[in-house]
Amino acid sequence: MSLILLSVIAPVIVGPALVLVSASFRRAIMLLYIAGLFGLSFYLLTGAELGGVTLLRAPFQVETGLVLLSFNEHIYSNIAAFGFLFVGAAGLLYALDVSSPGEQAFSIVAIASAIGVAFADNFLTLLFFWECLTISTTMLIFLRKTPHAVSMAYRVLFFSLVSGFSMTVGIALQYYATGTFELMYPQAGLVFFIFGIGIKTAFLPVHLWVPWGYPSASFPSSVLLAALSTKVGVYAVARVLPPMEFINIMGALMAIFAVTFALLQSDLRRLLSFHIISQVGYMVAGVGLGVSYGVDGGMLHLVNHMIYKALLFMSAGALIYSVGTENLHDLHPHEHGHHAEPVEHEKTRLHYYEESKRVRTLWKALPVAFIGALAGALAISGTPPFNGYVSKYLIKKAMYGVNPTEWLLLVAGIGTSLSFAKFVYFGFIKAEGIVLRSLRTSMQAAIVILALSCLVTGIWPQLLAQVLPYGSSLDVYSAAGIRAALQIIGIGIIAFIIVSPLLARELPKITFPFSVKIVIEGGFSSAYKEFFKGVSEILKGAPLGGIRFLQSLDYNAGKTARSRIFNFLNIDLNVLIVIGMLAIALVFLFYLQFGVVGLIRW
Repeated sequence: MSLILLSVIAPVIVGPALVLVSASFRRAIMLLYIAGLFGLSFYLLTGAELGGVTLLRAPFQVETGLVLLSFNEHIYSNIAAFGFLFVGAAGLLYALDVSSPGEQAFSIVAIASAIGVAFADNFLTLLFFWECLTISTTMLIFLRKTPHAVSMAYRVLFFSLVSGFSMTVGIALQYYATGTFELMYPQAGLVFFIFGIGIKTAFLPVHLWVPWGYPSASFPSSVLLAALSTKVGVYAVARVLPPMEFINIMGALMAIFAVTFALLQSDLRRLLSFHIISQVGYMVAGVGLGVSYGVDGGMLHLVNHMIYKALLFMSAGALIYSVGTENLHDLHPHEHGHHAEPVEHEKTRLHYYEESKRVRTLWKALPVAFIGALAGALAISGTPPFNGYVSKYLIKKAMYGVNPTEWLLLVAGIGTSLSFAKFVYFGFIKAEGIVLRSLRTSMQAAIVILALSCLVTGIWPQLLAQVLPYGSSLDVYSAAGIRAALQIIGIGIIAFIIVSPLLARELPKITFPFSVKIVIEGGFSSAYKEFFKGVSEILKGAPLGGIRFLQSLDYNAGKTARSRIFNFLNIDLNVLIVIGMLAIALVFLFYLQFGVVGLIRW
């Protein structure tokens, strides 16, 4: 367990370092970190018994019995943690050369938070890392720093804070009823747990934060958001909420509702965001049923979905990076009369040969991204022998005769095939554009790794047998199973051929006919507004002045041969403050949990 927890506390040291060191040192640190996460993910597949943390506790813990940080292995922990580690490492590799230092720092905090949730042994530990994930993922959206991204980040933060507050109320009621923070099915406050976990899992109708937030972040950050946020919610559904018909039907409704809205999208990341909700619906339906095949199928689909959904976001990001757009209508100039143009600040730093300025068919111009998109589309559609077929087979087996869930998931499967035919055809096969720059090697490597993973874990699903909670048989390849999967895919492709002329058009956007704006101006805040503003400027001015002084002394990175470990030009005060707060909170809680001696021994 101590080895796995290295990934939980490493951001305390690595995070601040990433925003202080020079680019070359930061790249070396990230490569080591990525290798470590890959290594830990494969370590989980060995079937090693991790057990719990047995370090020395402080006297405070002995006297009160209040365990603030406690980690242990649960039958659901390893499979979720494997996905967080493996896909998290691939996401960091993809973003290696295209993310800012702040984005990289919060990315590793987000991965660590998800792993902390997976191995939490009590409600307090789970809540702490739940909120760390909220802060880190919201910051990934904020750090894009466009007005739209900041606006969407505030919306995502609001939903996430409501989720955390609801969880806190549920935990308090649970403690009052049982006298313990032990992680178990709630004996009290169940409705608060359902609401809090439901927001993170994108239950209807509190799903709106997903299509708001994911497309608003930078394209490398979207990869990690897709792999972590809602998947932590699915883990909590399986770990905390008891099986019930409501959850099972909610999953089916998510699948059919979101796939319908996905078909209406013209921006690729919005399409993928709605599909996250749809595919999470499969997982929720599986774990909500409570039978072994359903839980194993839902948890295996959690991992498979992380792999192919991150892959699909990488392919969409490749279009943004290389062509400058992800809007399907901008990629079809013959129908809409224009090509996408890069924004002005991008033009000044793009260096490419005259050869690349001409209009090119994108599946030929970006073959690695196209292969990734095709592999991800085949996997999410449940095509054998890709990994999506395996987990969907288990879920279908569990849902046999369970109505209306069985039929809703069947229709959702057809919609998935239809919408990803749209994704691949209009996004790559038919699309044309001016390739502004080639994909970085790290981006292509990450795409290849995840594309191969979709295929390898589909052909040899037994590779993940060690982490399945209930050890369901993974002998899923039968004539009947393959025929049923291909029938659903075939119907979806035929439907796409029929409706493709309609899908090629730019549909009118659906908006609400009214808006509500609430402004609260309290007398106290109005009277002392200038006072608070002055105090704020004083508190902010000194640190900013110090950072600007250091930056004025710094060399211009890349303009001189002189090597330096620290690069003060990287410093972003807001990033340092938030990472520092998370680091202080984590160290303080470890101190309360284990004492000074125990922390040193760890």
